[in-house]
Order: sequence, then structure tokens, then C-alpha cells
Amino acid sequence: MRPEEAVRQIEYAIDANLEETGQRSAAGYRHTFERVAERADGRAVYELARELAAEIAAGSRPNPAEANATAESLLADRVYTDGGR
Repeated sequence: MRPEEAVRQIEYAIDANLEETGQRSAAGYRHTFERVAERADGRAVYELARELAAEIAAGSRPNPAEANATAESLLADRVYTDGGR
């Protein structure tokens, strides 16, 4: 998954589950998705989008710092499980 697709998925999740405007809120995650794409691959971007969307569907929207922490954890796990790519 490309970062722009991930942002769009988060936008849809926010629109469907929270009382916020998805387009504005999802833009805060763009840099996180881009960094994950640079350091890993589209599968990692997809996994991050999936994790964030699950939190949103549960009624909570992670702030950008929380999304960054989730991304760092995901990237660290990937290094140990698949060599980072």
C-alpha cells in the first residue's frame, strides 16, 4: 500500500466512525506513512493503516505522536521477524 492510499483509508475510517472530518484529521498521519514506506515497504504501510483503523473503529483516534509510536513498534518488530523488508 502506498502512503497516500493509507491516508485515504484512515480518512474513510474517521468519517465512518468518529465525529470528525476525515480528510482534515487523516492528513496528520501522512508523514508517518511516508516514513514507514521509506524504511520498510507497502506491507508495513498496510499493517500500520490496519492498526490505526482498528483503533478508530473502536472509537478512538490516535494523535500523531501515538501513530508514530505505533509505527516505530511495527518497524522494530519487522526488523526482528523479516529482516526489515
